[in-house]
This record gives sequence, C-alpha cells and structure tokens, in this order.
Amino acid sequence: KYGNINVIAVWTPENFEIRYNLDGGSVSTENPTTYNIETPSFTLNNPTREGYTFAGWTGTGLNEATLEVTIPQGSTGNRSYTATWTTVTYTISYELNEGTANNPTSYTVVTPSFTLVNPTRTGYTFTGWTGTGLNEASMSVTISQGSTGNREYEATYEANVYALTLDSKLYASAEATTGVLATTAGTTTVYY
Repeated sequence: KYGNINVIAVWTPENFEIRYNLDGGSVSTENPTTYNIETPSFTLNNPTREGYTFAGWTGTGLNEATLEVTIPQGSTGNRSYTATWTTVTYTISYELNEGTANNPTSYTVVTPSFTLVNPTRTGYTFTGWTGTGLNEASMSVTISQGSTGNREYEATYEANVYALTLDSKLYASAEATTGVLATTAGTTTVYY
C-alpha cells in the first residue's frame, strides 16, 4: 500500500539589491539594481560627470576607491556603491600684448566665480578681451563657478593720442618730428 515517495526540492534564487550613489554623475548604460547567486559575473559601468574625473567606486567589499568593480557569479548579499571624483584643472592662457595683469592661470568647476583683471599698457588704452566664448571684444570677462574647459584670452588696445600745443609766439622755430601738425593763428598743435 505504501510506496516510495520522491520529493524534489525546488529552489528559487534569492534576489539581492544593489544601490548606487553617483554623487552628481550619470552612466550611459544603467547598472543592475538587483542580482542573485545565478547572475553571470558583471562589471559596473563607470559614471561620468562634467568637470570631474571618476576616481573609483567605494562600498561593499572594497577597501579603497576602485576603478573596476566586478560582481562574480555566486555572490550574495545586498550591496551599495558610491562614485568618487576628482576635479579637473583647466588652464587659462593670456596674450597680453605687452600689457600687464595678474589673473589666474587655472580653475576648476568648483572655483568661485571671478572676473579677469583688465591689463594696463603704457601709452595705450585697454579696449577689451577677445577669446573663449566671446563674439567681440569685451571689457569684462567673468568665469562663473561651474564653468569647464581650457580658455584663451587676448588683450586688445588702442594707442593713446596726446596733444601738445605750442604758442608760436614763444616757439617760432618749433617743428614736428613725428605725427601730424595742425596750425591755427598763433598756435601749433602736434598730435602723436
């Protein structure tokens, strides 16, 4: 009356959660948010963030920031990973055309906003900066916090015009050695 009974255990793999903190970054291909013991090995896709270089993942099973994290098949347990970043340093180069100014030569995405100091040049008046992001000469250039990319700026000038007026009664033999002479009754003006 009683025969053998075969009992077969049926197992369903337990799913585990993976959480990510990208700290302002994004990934072009999303990373898995769950896995189980049967999930084939996979490597996390690293995020990108404008103005930063990815410095690695920290989190479950990692002793330090790690650029490549692989979760091997057979792994178990909930996991959590945080992206770490370093700021990119961008250069600012200047062509001052014989002028002088003291401006920063580099910045990062977190550098507070700053405005370039306009240069000075003896005998000339500064007429503006040309260069990165400018369509025409600009008297004021501000690099806002959050900006990215290397930058180049060139100073432009206009030569100053000086007038020297001589009273021809006092200086009857005055001559212009350079520039333009303009004479009116009793005076001679030299522009140079």
